[in-house]
Amino acid sequence: MALAKGFGAIEAAAEKVVRPIVEEHGYSLWDVVFIKEGACRYLRIFIDKPGGITIDDCTSIDGLINTEIDKQDFIDKVDYLEIGSAGLERPVRRIEQLPMSIGKRIKLKTYKLAEGLDAKSVRCVLEDFDGDTITIKGDFGTVKVAVSEVSAINYDDFDDFDKLMEG
Repeated sequence: MALAKGFGAIEAAAEKVVRPIVEEHGYSLWDVVFIKEGACRYLRIFIDKPGGITIDDCTSIDGLINTEIDKQDFIDKVDYLEIGSAGLERPVRRIEQLPMSIGKRIKLKTYKLAEGLDAKSVRCVLEDFDGDTITIKGDFGTVKVAVSEVSAINYDDFDDFDKLMEG
């Protein structure tokens, strides 16, 4: 999975509909994912807020989002709507999520061994993003990796739960 430059068509349409609802209730929209699993098609909305998301947070906007999604033309392609937390180990799937991830601990995977790294999977801090490359820092030092070489990025915040709860 390479980092995408934006949403797919259904994800973009859903993002346009759900973002105002999410933000109006004091949450931020982390991601919108449209995926087929078996015979079913899922539209997943991932939200966030300082201190984390609870089930009550998801429930508080579920009905509003579901009502708006039902009014859309693309609804015939969605079997299930799920609203959840972006999570402590959230995936960074899109280029536009990189700037807001600077300073975060991440798990980075590359397609091939990148120059300066001794493994295709490393734990590090995302130091910078210039549009084409990311700068990461870890036990290996500071290394620049082309975004095109990245196969996956996930936050590595589980060990930092106390920091997250502090805001």
